[in-house]
Amino acid sequence: MSQTQVHSHDALSDHAFEDGVPYEYFDAARREDPVRWIEEEDGPGYWSVTRYADVVAVTRNFQQFSSETGGTTREDIGHEDLLARQTLIDTDPPLHTAMRRVLSPRFTPGNVHKEWVGFVEELVQKTLDQAFSRPGFDWVADVAAVIPMIVLGELLGVPTEDRAYLKALGDEMIAGADPDHAPRTADSPENVKENSGYPFSSPAGRDIWKYADALRDRRDGNLGHDVFSLLMTGNLNGRKLTTRELDNFFSLLVVAGNETTRMALSHGLLAFAQNPDQFRRLKEDPSLLNTAVEEVLRWATPIHHFRRTALVDTTIGETAIKAGDKVIIWYASANRDETVFDAPYTFDISRKPNPHVAFGGGGPHICLGNSLARLELQIVFRELAKRVETIEIDGQVHRLRSNLTHGIKELPVRLTYA
Repeated sequence: MSQTQVHSHDALSDHAFEDGVPYEYFDAARREDPVRWIEEEDGPGYWSVTRYADVVAVTRNFQQFSSETGGTTREDIGHEDLLARQTLIDTDPPLHTAMRRVLSPRFTPGNVHKEWVGFVEELVQKTLDQAFSRPGFDWVADVAAVIPMIVLGELLGVPTEDRAYLKALGDEMIAGADPDHAPRTADSPENVKENSGYPFSSPAGRDIWKYADALRDRRDGNLGHDVFSLLMTGNLNGRKLTTRELDNFFSLLVVAGNETTRMALSHGLLAFAQNPDQFRRLKEDPSLLNTAVEEVLRWATPIHHFRRTALVDTTIGETAIKAGDKVIIWYASANRDETVFDAPYTFDISRKPNPHVAFGGGGPHICLGNSLARLELQIVFRELAKRVETIEIDGQVHRLRSNLTHGIKELPVRLTYA
């Protein structure tokens, strides 16, 4: 199959991945046509990039493949709307570097460890105590969704009584095609279009902005040590952030600080249930915890893909790309690339090296909160290995209707305890 052959079908053409990630499709694409042109009914078409080396190369080369021009989602947004909803991930250096600098000191591995270890350990113990009071429960509702939500609330200084509301808005915003999470947009393309100036073209994005504005007003003159207070006083190229910049930072943190960690916690538990030998290995050898977490991240790949836009005529692999072309890079495919990962469909908690791209493929867009996410995963799975003997799936696993994020909505489990 020629690399320049046009395809009318791609994984993004499917409405969602409710039945699981189409790994067979990605396997074939990497072998036969790793940089393929896809026609769109609702857009100009795009290049679908599935091979690990190409995904990493595009991710790191911001000089040729822009996050700022065209944004990072597949949909094509008008210039004014794109500017209005521009977050940190939708920028290139030097603006990206300046925006990142506002928050990056709080997210270094050292500062994360110093500020968060005790809080997360206590939170995990309390959350597991409540969930483990019975043998059967929903891991997502009772654990995976709880811990990141509370950490996010503390991170942003959001009052306890508002955190469930913000979680619901984040769910709706990130999963606009899922009727359980986003009834306002799941089957209403006209509603998506009307909200194109808000994050993820979602009315939930509008509501999150409103909440951020109200929170800012309440904080004015009453700042704390939380990240939102830091943003309110932060310096961006010699000035304070505008109201819209604050809103967009807030909306990004609601998603990045909650949704993706929940997805990794959910898929990690599912992987251990489906691979009891690996759970036994972790129980018997706690020194495997760090590599186990990295394997959970590779296995889960919470974000399936991002978009870039070519700024110049260039190449990806051996395929010619024209300036202005849309490029979709598939992290879900890269993390199963058999040329990089031996036995990529084997869940192996001792896998090393493990150069997964769950947090991006390096370069300026490496996930800012990766140290905090890793810390949450490490403490949860450490405690799970200490306190649980066996994990069984106790009903149907319901997956998120999304081909952007790799979510699980319900994960009923039955545990036996040590």
